[in-house]
Amino acid sequence: SRFDQPHAFLSRMTYEMPSLSRRGRWAKTIFGQWQLSAVVLVKSGTPFSLRSGSDSPGFGNVDGASSDRPNVIDPSVLGRTIGHPDTSQDLLTASDFGFLQPGQERGNIGKHTFRKDGIANVNAALSRDWPLRGEMALHLRAESLNFFNTPQFAEPGRALTASDFGIISNTLNDGRTF
Repeated sequence: SRFDQPHAFLSRMTYEMPSLSRRGRWAKTIFGQWQLSAVVLVKSGTPFSLRSGSDSPGFGNVDGASSDRPNVIDPSVLGRTIGHPDTSQDLLTASDFGFLQPGQERGNIGKHTFRKDGIANVNAALSRDWPLRGEMALHLRAESLNFFNTPQFAEPGRALTASDFGIISNTLNDGRTF
């Protein structure tokens, strides 16, 4: 399945700092009773398939669909995780694959034989309440999405005839946000 992720971990954590009741009033007011929250998500990468990118004789089987899978010339490339733009072209080169020959219905490569890199993300928040008069309170909260600014790269170009074959040129997430 295109959405197969055999490993996934999600954890929500909250830590409330002690009230510092033995310290002075200023220390208690400034440093006490803060709440730190985090959500940690770690997943393995999803699979992707290669395609020839053409349906003309010598490239595809001329059935009207340009999503034909190519032939594998070097089977050592199968099962690789292609996850970083700096190494994607070295791990996935066009010379490791061949186009369909005339009369051939499909290439010998399977579906979803490669994986993109996994996801590791931390969202965090720091908050505190200060009681005011009656039932009123002042609430201060600072949040960060993608706290460690970890990029999640998209899959590389998958069409063998395209100039971006094997190149990762996009991310799936935004940078750190506060």
